[in-house]
Amino acid sequence: MVVIRAGSAADAAQIAEVQRDSWFGAYAGIIADEIIDRVTALDGGARVRQSFRTRPWQRMIVAVPDGEDAAGIVGYAAFGPETDVLGAPWPHPLSTDGEERRVAELYALYVRPAWWSTGTGRALMDRVLARSVAARLLVHHVVGAAGQPARPPFLRAGRVRAGRRQQRAHRPRQCPRVALPPAAITSASGN
Repeated sequence: MVVIRAGSAADAAQIAEVQRDSWFGAYAGIIADEIIDRVTALDGGARVRQSFRTRPWQRMIVAVPDGEDAAGIVGYAAFGPETDVLGAPWPHPLSTDGEERRVAELYALYVRPAWWSTGTGRALMDRVLARSVAARLLVHHVVGAAGQPARPPFLRAGRVRAGRRQQRAHRPRQCPRVALPPAAITSASGN
């Protein structure tokens, strides 16, 4: 069981460690370890703190074991208004829909491999949805690593895939849009 709380720049080093552990757990044998090491190089949380500074609209939540403060952060999610990931380099500015607060985006959701299949990812996703609904952001983009479609954990959570987006080359690409089930709209609460 985990407790979900707001994340902050003070959590940056642990958040970076969760991301690194998750990448090695998920992509070892698929992506060369040297690339994973370079992309997730431990920097004391500097990249995460930079994200807090350059993306003031971003919200971060973290999962910690219930009653075990010493164990630290075991998962996190970053989310907020939709960004223009295809039209501008990082840090990506808000899209028109994001600026108008019509569409939310899940920027990241990582859980330490030892905590996979424990409900931690689902608890984080449920809180992201509840907070987004409370902010009246009713449509979510869920895109996996490297722009790939969302994987089954998101789909099992009752999310529905739909919609299209354009790549820079202006070729249509399926990109899941996630519509909230009516129950999620009426039961939104929490961080």
